[in-house]
Amino acid sequence: MHDATHTPTATRHSDDPRALPTITDALRLRMIVGGDVMLGRAVARRVHTRGVRYPLGSIAPYARAADVRIANLECPITSASQTWRGAPKAFYFRAPPRAIDCLTAVGIDLVSLANNHALDYGVAGLTDTLSALDCAGIAHAGAGIDLDAALAPAVVERRGVRIGMTAFCDHQPDYAAGPGRPGIAHLDLADRGRALRTLQTALAAQRERGVHWPVLSLHWGPNWAERPAPALIALAHAAIDMGWRMVYGHGAHIFQGIEIHRGAAILYGAGDLVDDYAVHPTLRNDRQVLYDLLLGPDGLERLTLHPLVIEAFRTRLADEVSREWIAARMRERSALFGTTITGEDPLTVSLARH
Repeated sequence: MHDATHTPTATRHSDDPRALPTITDALRLRMIVGGDVMLGRAVARRVHTRGVRYPLGSIAPYARAADVRIANLECPITSASQTWRGAPKAFYFRAPPRAIDCLTAVGIDLVSLANNHALDYGVAGLTDTLSALDCAGIAHAGAGIDLDAALAPAVVERRGVRIGMTAFCDHQPDYAAGPGRPGIAHLDLADRGRALRTLQTALAAQRERGVHWPVLSLHWGPNWAERPAPALIALAHAAIDMGWRMVYGHGAHIFQGIEIHRGAAILYGAGDLVDDYAVHPTLRNDRQVLYDLLLGPDGLERLTLHPLVIEAFRTRLADEVSREWIAARMRERSALFGTTITGEDPLTVSLARH
């Protein structure tokens, strides 16, 4: 776990189980959130020939205008050659060591590592990734040298405001960290009671660190799902009810709907930020969004979405046809949760539930 915090500035309120440290002035921070980042295979080949700004450089002005930038790193960054020795998988992802500069080029501050590719190149691949992120000053959560490290929150601080993230994955149980065993923070969603207790414990760890804005990252559900399963919706509601201030879901490779629950954003599926995957003819996983949140002292103040297109293994702002498609699908998928979305570029998410 990489910690980018400095001097504590917050006070905990232990009399209220949902209470968080208060932001004592009118500071407002912008947070940019993207989906899965996969920098291996064809993306890595383009980086080799076109440079580290190739995959994400087009969106750097949007990202760098924010205070904090978050993504899910869906590949180890390593030169290791031995794949995971467990049960065979269909896909093994690996990005070369220089791919770390693709993240720093766009200003990524914080990544989730709790996903089903973190150990594709074994423990060596994971430890290389942790080292690369630490050297680059990128905070990370959801995987580590043992269970305690995998469960530890990553915290970044901007102008005295602390944003924390704890990350879990609901599949690839053979990648799970254990006492003295490297791996990911695995969450068994089949045992709802235990899962909720785990989330409570994780939130308490963030409170102990004086975090103002705790983010719960969940790599969950199946690929290509246009909507989350009822059990995932219920878990997200429970997480917000217990005090998490955002649920950051990902793993489906396409964006799902957005819900505003008790004033907090639930991103059920953030989609992908960059990859080299084949394009689904109807789900169009080449059409994605970048999430732009304004965080105020009393909670979420604004949520807008920038339509994106992944083309030729790089991400750029969407053209008119893609913007219209993205806007229509996001409205449909979010309407399931009573969320109204207007506009096309950017899309504006209403924070009032209807």
